[in-house]
Amino acid sequence: MDMTMHLRPRKVGPLARRCWPVLLCLTLFTGLAATAGAEERYSIWRDYAQRFITAEGRVMDTGNNNFSHTEGQGWAMLFAEAFDDRARFDALWNWTREHLDVLDSGLLAWRYEPGETPPVQDLNNASDGDLLIAWALHRAARKWRAPEYERQSRRLRGAIERHLIRDYAGYSVLLPARRGFEHDGYVVLNLSYWVMPALQEFALAEPDGPWRRLLLDGERLLRAARFGAHKLPPDWLSLTEGGELRVADQWPPRFGFEAVRVPLYAVWAGRSEQAGLEAVSAYWRGAADERPPAWVNLVDGDTADYPLSRGGMAVRSLLLGMPGKMPEHIRPEDDYYSASLLVLSWLAAFLPEPAAPRAPLQGGKRPRDS
Repeated sequence: MDMTMHLRPRKVGPLARRCWPVLLCLTLFTGLAATAGAEERYSIWRDYAQRFITAEGRVMDTGNNNFSHTEGQGWAMLFAEAFDDRARFDALWNWTREHLDVLDSGLLAWRYEPGETPPVQDLNNASDGDLLIAWALHRAARKWRAPEYERQSRRLRGAIERHLIRDYAGYSVLLPARRGFEHDGYVVLNLSYWVMPALQEFALAEPDGPWRRLLLDGERLLRAARFGAHKLPPDWLSLTEGGELRVADQWPPRFGFEAVRVPLYAVWAGRSEQAGLEAVSAYWRGAADERPPAWVNLVDGDTADYPLSRGGMAVRSLLLGMPGKMPEHIRPEDDYYSASLLVLSWLAAFLPEPAAPRAPLQGGKRPRDS
């Protein structure tokens, strides 16, 4: 495959800038390393794999006791597909199937705790992890002409549709997990679980499926879910049966480690304007020291006493249309999450834009079914 297809910078918003010097360097490097393995082409992927992925294909969350999650497995599978590393992709997927495909719902157990017996202690899923893995399988099926990957992706997408997508208070919503988020009179949501580029590609693959409406209603929720002095989306959101939005009270009321993924996915899908992220842009742009705090409390305005991670700064650069300011290498101080955000931001900046569904996505309205 011509890997230069993965190096075309894309518009990342109204202030987008084309990063031609970086593009030129990457393209030249691709040509020089065309005969080498995928891990040799790009040091960022080689370094990530060496630091966070075991030989068996397990992704270690170094900031959380080296646990593994479907989130991390899905991200790493996306990285392996993007960098044309099929051997690593297969190792990641085989480990995931062997250790996390243990639920009778067809969803995947969300966490693996090495050293525990059994290592899967919580028989619940995480919806973003399921979406990420289904998306990685879908992309891999197309790249490597592997129908079995697509069969597994469809199987997982079917379980997501059956167990996690609900019509509630006039919205199509994605439950964060099968259990624990539906309550008397309200549901709890996590808007960073709407993996927008995945939903876009699924909408193309299944025009009659639930993905298009889920994407558009996620954008509706984002435009309405603005809290605090800076009008930012919260990490966790409550939606009442009457349609009222509140900051969920079971977690700290922050724009923080969860919500940082919202602009990442919106930009990746080319939909930052539809998602109404001007307030996030303004907040991040207004940081006097160019390093915003890691989180802000949306109730009392308190902020973290430490700055946004390097991975978070990569997301900031992506949203503000400055991909040339994204860090180019993983450093020793980057834990799993920061390093993952960094690689994801690079893919969002330089992968081709996801194909649009046959019925164009416009505004916040659901297009008519054909």
